[in-house]
Amino acid sequence: MTSAIGTKRPASELAEDMREAPALSSEATSTKTTSESATNNEIYECIPVHGQHNKAVSCVSFAPSIRNISSSHDNVVCASASADGTVRIWDITNHIHEPRSSTQKSEAILPAAVVSGHSKGINDIAWSPRTPGLMATASDDKTLRIWDVTRSSDANSPFANSILGSPSTGTGSELQSHYHDAISDALVEFKGHSNFCFSVKFSPQGNLIASGSFDETVKVWDVRTGECVSTLPAHSDPVTGVDFNRDGTCIVSSSHDGLMRIWDVATGECLKTIYAEGNPPVTFVKYSPNGKFVLSGMLDGKLRLWNVTGNDSRNPTNILPLTHSSKDYLSIGLSSSQGRGGQCTKTYGGHVNSKYCIFSAFSVANPKRQSIVTGSEDGNVHIYDLQTRNTVQVLKAHDDACLAVAAHDKKEILASGGMTKDRTVKFWAPKSL
Repeated sequence: MTSAIGTKRPASELAEDMREAPALSSEATSTKTTSESATNNEIYECIPVHGQHNKAVSCVSFAPSIRNISSSHDNVVCASASADGTVRIWDITNHIHEPRSSTQKSEAILPAAVVSGHSKGINDIAWSPRTPGLMATASDDKTLRIWDVTRSSDANSPFANSILGSPSTGTGSELQSHYHDAISDALVEFKGHSNFCFSVKFSPQGNLIASGSFDETVKVWDVRTGECVSTLPAHSDPVTGVDFNRDGTCIVSSSHDGLMRIWDVATGECLKTIYAEGNPPVTFVKYSPNGKFVLSGMLDGKLRLWNVTGNDSRNPTNILPLTHSSKDYLSIGLSSSQGRGGQCTKTYGGHVNSKYCIFSAFSVANPKRQSIVTGSEDGNVHIYDLQTRNTVQVLKAHDDACLAVAAHDKKEILASGGMTKDRTVKFWAPKSL
């Protein structure tokens, strides 16, 4: 097997006998396609600034809304990873509310910082949910690394007093002063995988990371020491995704072997194995914020939402944790025959996904239009209504396949990244934002 290119790889390169997964007859009636249900509301529009990489963009991820005690700024910060072996940090805070028009040309901006040090392409990035500016990366060089992106030798750097400050825009020497904020020394390096590291996630407590690899294992690591806590013989094909549940007691993994497995972090026991009819390769997996559902992507072009709690769901089930804020409330209506552990409760279709591992995200910042966002091999970004499964909007995003998408946790803002012929990082927000 040749080296991965630092981006989500074609299925034909992941297995010698990778078949095209058939449509799932039992779920076809629950899927709303773009042609059936697109509303053309055009809620989102492109913020007229973009970032750029030298090679394909493999992952984008917004920094979580953690207030740094030394800063009162509520910044919007996004990291993008690439086959070029770097992570670039974009501060778009001051661009969100700028006036926009359909004829306005997008302006290229320079990153506030560049993280480099991996010898090959980077497949995934994850922000610490506890420590501002702490970020993990997974690379084709078979290592994972943790970085502190707040570190800088420049006292005037946007990283000096908070995760970010002023935006990386301007001209001449002003832009150059931002660009030289290069970070090349990792805090911790994790070695132990025997093949490409493809996925990485922090535990909710921030003390552990989980990684998935082409060596078909999932490993759990101690963040402080870099030591491997446990190795799970998870799958019989490359592991394409890992994620922790809300309290950090379970990990879900996905693989091209067509399986999703849920693991007990403390014991390493496999608690549940989930698969779709026809066993299509699974290319992405993510827990819902409350940990009761799992969202998966598969090479039959479908996203599926699975109930993994085993609870009876005759009453509406919240996909977000209940808090005192109504903004954190969402209900998913399930029929009485649904809701068993591992049961597929909703299916979303309309995007193109037959070759690559494509990221998806829950966009839940606005309680009135909570959705699922996914990339597509046709270069578009598809937005599905979480409850009805209807296509809300299709963003004409990139000139090559779009595998990287992310949604901000508190603001109604999206990010996307394009593959080799495009290489841009774009940002999206509602017209009224």
